Amino acid sequence: MQSGIEMKLVIGLNRVIQALNRKQNDFVSKYGLTLPQFGVLEALYFKGPMCVNDIIEKTLSTSGNMTVVIENLRKDEFVKKEKDIFDRRKFVISLTYKGKMLIEEIFDKHAENTVEFFDDMKKNEKQELLALLLKLRSEK
Repeated sequence: MQSGIEMKLVIGLNRVIQALNRKQNDFVSKYGLTLPQFGVLEALYFKGPMCVNDIIEKTLSTSGNMTVVIENLRKDEFVKKEKDIFDRRKFVISLTYKGKMLIEEIFDKHAENTVEFFDDMKKNEKQELLALLLKLRSEK
């Protein structure tokens, strides 16, 4: 069994993701949200009303906790859940006025928080990293 550079890359990528998630979680928690809840609000704001499966796809989530995430957002009156008029077996999730106001209040601040994460990198380094990540993803 070899544990070369590939294992170091996996560990390094995981640590970067953990650090970014921690930074983003710390930010959204100031607004009483979890990162998955923020992702749902963001997706609904930019993409409009969606069924649960579409939200899962757009937020890169799994179905495991999405029902709970949406239900908690509904209880807090950030989203509403209505039967799909075309397929009564499905529900469409949409932002309420309260949810729209919240995401509009925090989205730009969230973007700034994310930019800060990459402050130590020069623009060309960010572009190079992005190109390498896209190459890695496209080969699978």
